[in-house]
Amino acid sequence: KYKTKCTWLIEGYPNAVLRLRFNHFATECSWDHMYIYDGDSIYAPLIAVFSGLVVPETRGNETVPEVVTTSGYALLHFFSDAAYNLTGFTITYSINSCPNNCSGHGRCSTANSVSGRVYCECEEYWKGEACDIPYCRDNCGSPDHGYCDLTGEKLCVCNDSWQGPDCSLSVPSTEAFWVLPSVKPSAQSLGRASHEALVHSGLMWVVGGYSFNYSNYHMCLILLLSFLFLPAAITWRPARGIRFLSAAALSTDMDTRWLCTR
Repeated sequence: KYKTKCTWLIEGYPNAVLRLRFNHFATECSWDHMYIYDGDSIYAPLIAVFSGLVVPETRGNETVPEVVTTSGYALLHFFSDAAYNLTGFTITYSINSCPNNCSGHGRCSTANSVSGRVYCECEEYWKGEACDIPYCRDNCGSPDHGYCDLTGEKLCVCNDSWQGPDCSLSVPSTEAFWVLPSVKPSAQSLGRASHEALVHSGLMWVVGGYSFNYSNYHMCLILLLSFLFLPAAITWRPARGIRFLSAAALSTDMDTRWLCTR
């Protein structure tokens, strides 16, 4: 009876980049939702949905979530039921500004920009669109652990006995570490949830799942060494259909591979 629905349209100009920063967001998880579309209607691509608590990872402003639209418009639709209220949200936006203000590790510039848009010029030892990715930390432990390769992706090249983004972990090691691959979005790599994933012989099979927007790729392969996304050529039984929140198992023999979901 007392449900709330609110819609806001942020208008820039055609093809401008709008950046929305979620400085504060606290709603009832799974019941109150904020939908963000890259355009001026609900028929535009849905690029983000928020619900629950959004908390910066650190006290610094560089980890505040940021949503980017490229159409020059952003449509925000918020739905809330009447059962439980939290403090709500505070969202700021800017037009053609640098991502996350270059995270405090660079400066915003328009020099050498073909499109006329601003971009970040990163300080030494920082890279990424928002200058938020450190590289060659502690000089990769040079010369004993590795060296800094500045010719390509700007990363540490570790000696045989060391591993990790800064070559600080021995081989073998009981500690885990994250690797951030350079992946360019494509139709096959659209974000999805509640899918199944299986790893076999350097390949990751991704099956089903739910995506914000329509995709023809209900199964794809990921080449783990190069992080390439490929559509998988496979024939489904007519009764199966597309599914999510299911399990999958991969069985192999000398001649064939069987992928089963249920």
